[in-house]
Amino acid sequence: MHWGNPYFLLLLLLIPVGLFYLSQDKRKRASRMEKFAENRFLPFYLQPLSIFHWYLKAALLLGAFFFLVLALARPQWDREMQMMQRNGLDIVVCIDVSKSMDATDIQPSRLERAKDQISLFIDQLRGDRIAIVAFAGTAFVQCPLTDDYGAAKLFLGNLNTDSVPIFGTDITAALSKAESVFPENTKNRVVVLISDGENLEGNVIAQARKMSNKKITVYTLGVGSSGGSSIPIKDENGNVHNALDESGNFVVSKLDSRTLNEISSATGGRFYLVTPQQSEIYAIMKSIEGFEKNKYSSKYYDRYKEQYTWFAGFSLFLFLIASVLTFKRNTEPKRFLS
Repeated sequence: MHWGNPYFLLLLLLIPVGLFYLSQDKRKRASRMEKFAENRFLPFYLQPLSIFHWYLKAALLLGAFFFLVLALARPQWDREMQMMQRNGLDIVVCIDVSKSMDATDIQPSRLERAKDQISLFIDQLRGDRIAIVAFAGTAFVQCPLTDDYGAAKLFLGNLNTDSVPIFGTDITAALSKAESVFPENTKNRVVVLISDGENLEGNVIAQARKMSNKKITVYTLGVGSSGGSSIPIKDENGNVHNALDESGNFVVSKLDSRTLNEISSATGGRFYLVTPQQSEIYAIMKSIEGFEKNKYSSKYYDRYKEQYTWFAGFSLFLFLIASVLTFKRNTEPKRFLS
């Protein structure tokens, strides 16, 4: 026999305590009697009570407790085959790790805020598979499709603006790489792109339309501000200074919400601004929850059958008997009709 919650069996240690209390009951009655009368009057004192029914009721209650504890411990025996079917969406998150994501117009930085948003997004998933694509001047798969959300968050946490050695921001490459991650037989595919939107390479709108033809929906998250911010850069000595252009002027990185909006619109998705309240994450989840799920696999598992209902039912039966059982005798004199 197997037990689902074996620690509940420790409650059975209370039964010897109850038995000890019952064994001391007669002595306690005699002790109370000694306080106001002699022991020879004890049988008269106990006359209204049925000692047999008193102990019977106590035994029934202890029995009910015994079987209730066994039910809580979830006894299991015999084996059964159960089919487990996994359904969900395939989702690829594209996260911008270019140097402009170090800008601090969004505290603590654009990248750290982006990672917080995606971490919350992963926490909301139930049965879906997720992959992570990191991109800057090129794109690569940081985490392949998986339903191990802990591993996905570990890969996410390791990302920084040095993860991609090629400078720049190529959103087209990110979307193309995301498209390649999806298996061909999936029905609905979702891409979540989080970036400041400064696309420097390729025709991103053409790539978005191509993905729309393959029924890939892209949701875009804009992180940054319209006013922009300078980009902090570390030199070889570890000193931090702001990035300069060829003319020696400070490089100011601004959120390009227009490009991100055009990308999502071309695929039937939506564009959201990243906010401290993170309401945009819940909006995306609400939007995709109506998508038809993909069937990943069906597996049969051999497991023990739950048998606690028998013990719970017998415990209830004993408790009901004990509740209607009385241990008081009817000592009133009988009356006869004349």
